Amino acid sequence: MKKLIIVALMAAGLSACVQSPAPQEDSKLKDAYSACINTAEGSPEKIEACQSVLNVLKQEKKHEQFANQESVRVLDYQQCIQARKMGNDQAVASKCDKIWQEIRSNNTSNK
Repeated sequence: MKKLIIVALMAAGLSACVQSPAPQEDSKLKDAYSACINTAEGSPEKIEACQSVLNVLKQEKKHEQFANQESVRVLDYQQCIQARKMGNDQAVASKCDKIWQEIRSNNTSNK
C-alpha cells in the first residue's frame, strides 16, 4: 500500500512539472507559427501544417484567442482554395487573396 501511495505522489509531482511549459517554449511556438505562415506562400498543404501549431497554441491561455481567430482564417483560406479548385477562379481569387493577406498581416502584427 505504501508503494502505491509513493508512486501516486511521484506521478502527481512529475505531472505538475510537465503541465507548466517554460515561457521560452511558449514564445517558440508562436515563432514557429510565424515562420510557418511566412514560408507557406499560400500553399494549402503548408497552411494545413501551420494549423497543427495553432492547435498547440490553443491549449495555452495566453494564446488561445489568437489561435482561435487564426484557425478560423486558416479554415476559410482552405475552403477558399477548395472552391478555387472546383472552378469559378476569378470570383474566388480575390476572396482567397484577401483572406491570405489577413492571415499574413495578423501574423506580423502579433509577433
